[in-house]
Amino acid sequence: MPEARVERLAERLAAVPGLALTAGAPLSRLTTLRIGGPAELLAEISSEPALVRLLGEAHAAGVPFHLLGLGSNVLVPDAGLEGVIGRLTGALKRVRIRGRRVSAGAGAALGQVARRAAKAGLAGLEALAGFPSTVGGAVHMNAGSYGAEIQDVLVSARVVELDGTRRRLPTAALEPAYRSTILKRTGAIVTRALFELSPGDARALNARIDELNAKRWASLPSGVPNAGSIFKNPPGDHAGRLLEACGMKGASEGGARVSDKHANVIVNAGGATAADVLALMLRMRDAVAARFDVVLEPEIVLLGGLGRAQFARPTAPAAPGPPA
Repeated sequence: MPEARVERLAERLAAVPGLALTAGAPLSRLTTLRIGGPAELLAEISSEPALVRLLGEAHAAGVPFHLLGLGSNVLVPDAGLEGVIGRLTGALKRVRIRGRRVSAGAGAALGQVARRAAKAGLAGLEALAGFPSTVGGAVHMNAGSYGAEIQDVLVSARVVELDGTRRRLPTAALEPAYRSTILKRTGAIVTRALFELSPGDARALNARIDELNAKRWASLPSGVPNAGSIFKNPPGDHAGRLLEACGMKGASEGGARVSDKHANVIVNAGGATAADVLALMLRMRDAVAARFDVVLEPEIVLLGGLGRAQFARPTAPAAPGPPA
């Protein structure tokens, strides 16, 4: 994409209230894997009108747009990302509680919203409190943990389409499924979510959050960059179990290494590149396909076309190994 197109877009948007633009900002510092090249144009977006203007202008100019939340479930190419990479801030992170309903900006961290709700004596988000995502990211993928999914308590979501059109969608219209919603197909951006929760005891709810978070973090590597689960769980099984049975713990490619603590987590052991992570993911996927005739699908979001060809179709499994 000609650089001039993005430069002209930046010029048109420079004076828009609620937008802060930076060319060439490094994305590695904005992802939990600490991997990735620069953003062609990073946009900090602090209001819905600013987002509408940005998306409308980018759509008209044919400039791609990517939204980055907490950077906890993405792999950014080593060459960086073309177009505009947006982050939600300001008013798009605000949380309001009225009665049993919680209205949360899409840029708010889901864990912080769950804590605020628990403190207010509202139950329903405790199992998701440890999920490393913004509210918008959680709605986008119908986040789930410990038997609960975001759709269980979601009433509706405000979204902005990629051409700048605004909509309010009830939960059913999002077509929530396992780790998926219609937003993955349309690319619409969540700006705010409305939850309806149940009355509960604040002390008990906070204790439950502490209990589940301790359980979650005990199973994950600490003190080393990672992006959590790499693959989705196949129906009726767990990706981690299959990968461990294939002896993938400790496997490595360059600076990327499968955690010794969890076989479905890749860590940046030092100097890892996106190419390293992708190569290791393909080894993991192919090992499970060969032994169990199960093709794992990425849960991590591969940005900028990473893995498009490799993960577009199932790999024909080799002869199966010995039973698990």
